[in-house]
Amino acid sequence: MKKGICLLALGICALMAVACSSMQKDKSVATEDIGSNETKDEVKDKKKILIKCANYFGEQHPLNRAFIDTFQPLFEEKTQGRYQFELYPNGALGGEKEITEAVERGTLEMMIGGVLLSDEVPELKVLDFPWVFENVETSCTAMNDEEIIQAIDNQVQKLGIRCRGFILNGVRSISNNKRQIKSVADCKEIKIRVPEVSQFVDYAKALGFEPETLSMSELQVALQQGVIDGQENPPTTLLTSGWYKNQKYLSMTKHQITYQWVAVNSQFYNSMSLEDQKIFDECCQAYAEKTKDLYIESEKEDLQILSQNMMINEVDRDAFREVGNQIISEYCEKYPEFAEILNRVKEKEQRY
Repeated sequence: MKKGICLLALGICALMAVACSSMQKDKSVATEDIGSNETKDEVKDKKKILIKCANYFGEQHPLNRAFIDTFQPLFEEKTQGRYQFELYPNGALGGEKEITEAVERGTLEMMIGGVLLSDEVPELKVLDFPWVFENVETSCTAMNDEEIIQAIDNQVQKLGIRCRGFILNGVRSISNNKRQIKSVADCKEIKIRVPEVSQFVDYAKALGFEPETLSMSELQVALQQGVIDGQENPPTTLLTSGWYKNQKYLSMTKHQITYQWVAVNSQFYNSMSLEDQKIFDECCQAYAEKTKDLYIESEKEDLQILSQNMMINEVDRDAFREVGNQIISEYCEKYPEFAEILNRVKEKEQRY
């Protein structure tokens, strides 16, 4: 009898233990599910890799519009949301010098930069040199040829930067407050802002200008205060940056088809998977094409807006070209690396 009671008691205890265990397990699963969902969301956010990109152009510049409309969404979509971007236009993180140094250090992942480094890497001079390219369409195709990108990428890697493509800035002309410039003789005694890059200074001096080297972030104040009389940039940049408000004359020299480069910190780019690198490079090509299209679409309208605020005139371009050709010859002799990349780009442009 006692033995039977003991067995019954043990059976009841066993059933209760199983029931408790089951309840505890259910509770654990429920808790785990709740915690798991929260963790997945948190992990998803944490897994997003932030890419900060800076430049010194106005928000409405084709270069920035194409970044937001094409490059950013395309890359984020193709990488299934693993990356997110923060774009800092209009010199929000400083001028070209500051953002270039930040990319070199790795505190900034990416920039759409100019040719500040071209005295260290002469191959970069081809991006922004007077009278190099024939037209926007063929030059954009030539510059974004894989062979050209790779040639310049090979050189900038020593600075801790990767070059992944070239983005059209526009076609440079000259604005000022002193007089209409119709010939080279009209350039005398005009203080003109140029980037702190040798070819800009030398070409301006050869034309008879008095060049002043300033960053783009300093340009607006310099114009307002009369420190300089003028500047040379594409009309779209003149408009979107607001400089036209302090300028009277725009002379259509069209002396320089100018490009920016997609510069990425080497360590960051190399940390991407090979698949993501491939996607990034493909998106750079789409970005270059979109920027070019937006620039062509907006150029005529931009000039119409500028004409309401400035006097616009044509110039003797052959005379300006002649001076430019002299500078090209001097630089080809001084920088063999520049001469080599220039010949390769010109060759490709003629093919297209």
